[in-house]
Amino acid sequence: MPPKEKKSRLPIRINREPPPPVLVPFTEVFKGFGRVEAVRRVFGEDTEEIIGRLQIRLIPSRYMYMGVNDQDGNLAVGTYHLKHSDLNILYLDIIHELFHVDQFMQDKEWFGKEHRRYLKTGFDTSLYYKSPIEIPAYKHAVDEAMRIGMAHDEIVEYLRIGPVDSKVFAEFLESMELRPDMAKAPAPEIPVYIDREGSVPVFPFTDYFIGFEELPAVKALFGERAEEVLANLKIAFSPSTFGFISLNEEDGNLEVGMQYLEDGDERLIYMDILLCLNLLKRPSGRENDPDTDPQSFGQNPVVIKSYQIAVAEARRVGTPDSKILGHLQTLNFIMPPPVFERFVVNIGLKKR
Repeated sequence: MPPKEKKSRLPIRINREPPPPVLVPFTEVFKGFGRVEAVRRVFGEDTEEIIGRLQIRLIPSRYMYMGVNDQDGNLAVGTYHLKHSDLNILYLDIIHELFHVDQFMQDKEWFGKEHRRYLKTGFDTSLYYKSPIEIPAYKHAVDEAMRIGMAHDEIVEYLRIGPVDSKVFAEFLESMELRPDMAKAPAPEIPVYIDREGSVPVFPFTDYFIGFEELPAVKALFGERAEEVLANLKIAFSPSTFGFISLNEEDGNLEVGMQYLEDGDERLIYMDILLCLNLLKRPSGRENDPDTDPQSFGQNPVVIKSYQIAVAEARRVGTPDSKILGHLQTLNFIMPPPVFERFVVNIGLKKR
């Protein structure tokens, strides 16, 4: 049976059938967690059995950390996070996510409902820090952070994810029972090993996005090399439910959300591809820099110019501004609201 394709109104074709997601046994990447008391308190006598059947999906994204898939209870792990983050942070993230695995096992419907409630808000961190699934999971991780000798300020920094209202964050910290004057415990040896070399399979760009090399906008970018550039371009697939296509700044390949490829508006997919090709042509200066503040993304002139071009082309093919704005709400996760508001003005979606 040939790959399924939706009839396109655009001068390109999209192969809407991604390959099956690749799952890796949890214990191949995260070794020794069955011996950790914080894990055994969660799963009890079933610890070895549960983590023995748990699987992970490696996600090729700079902005993906870790999460539990609310459909099957397996973990998603960002490869950038895996390779670059401090060992203590990775360790605590696993402690946190295994607590979520138990929540999923205890009540899949409740977990899925609460998980999706946050996602539907466009990454509203104020709601995230009040979530009934997140508060106990973080409390469990904070208790372990104190046990392994992390200081108060280190733990607070670990807990800070994206822009958040100061009052909401203060209330959250109070629920964590953190005190600035708390004594720092001696740091014991953590009996785990984490394989940081995880990678995901890549596929030819032209197998899924057909005809882009013939577009005037792409020829204007790459000239006579347009066909060669796209023939050499690779894509990696993410099982994320978020609607995104992005450029991986480490290897210059594209990251594509599977569900978005299958069901997303073709005009938005078209816009995202043109955006990524512009970013590929015009490096932003952030690549290979793990310490770059992601909030600066929305203030980068190269990024703004690339979005301006992509938005103009999306409008040309009939995409309403309201749909484009809705699609860009995920950027709230890496931009404070004032930065995001200026960003959408700068790329031409709102008037000054």
